[in-house]
Amino acid sequence: MRLSERMHMVADMVSKGEVLADIGCDHGYLSVWLVRTETVKRAIAMDVRKGPLERAKASIRFFHQQERIETRLSDGMDELKPGEADRIVIAGMGGILMSDILCRGAECVKKAEQLVLQPQSDIDLVRKEIHRLGFRIEDERACFEDGKYYIAFACGKGTEEEPYTEAEYRYGRLLTGRKDEIWMKFLTEERSKKERMLRGLAGTDPESTGKRAAELTAEIAELTGILN
Repeated sequence: MRLSERMHMVADMVSKGEVLADIGCDHGYLSVWLVRTETVKRAIAMDVRKGPLERAKASIRFFHQQERIETRLSDGMDELKPGEADRIVIAGMGGILMSDILCRGAECVKKAEQLVLQPQSDIDLVRKEIHRLGFRIEDERACFEDGKYYIAFACGKGTEEEPYTEAEYRYGRLLTGRKDEIWMKFLTEERSKKERMLRGLAGTDPESTGKRAAELTAEIAELTGILN
């Protein structure tokens, strides 16, 4: 079987463990991949929607993994018991929803040894929730697929050596620290986008757009500092 580049990135970040909880499993490919590669011994594939869960069941049957992968209809981690999974993956959803799932499933999260997360938006909120739950970000990776940039991070128990700044919550510490080529390209494009937005405000009423112009100017300066 083949994983998309985004899901391959996520799969590669999962360390060897006993049981994976794949929250929002969609087709179930990730659970099948991680069981077949012996990364985990068993998996629990969970989704809030019946359609994706049925597709996951079909994938599990196709690859003959019924004895090692269980499926559950679940809103987030509602149907997961604390301690059932030592690896938790949540991928392919917005950061607000992901943060809510982590918060509501805090007891399960705290019993896990590793989280691998791939938020599609509001990444700063997810990083803050990770820290609030007593985890630290140990690895960050980025990829570009089908015209979109994706980021994922692997988290283990513990605290960061140094507290994160607001800029690090927004743009990351590890990817920017090692000047990851894909991530630097994303940040460059983000800066260009904000510069265009700022130019678009030129000539408008300062009373109505002055605050937004100041915010954009600060964001551009912040990105320039990271890129340099």
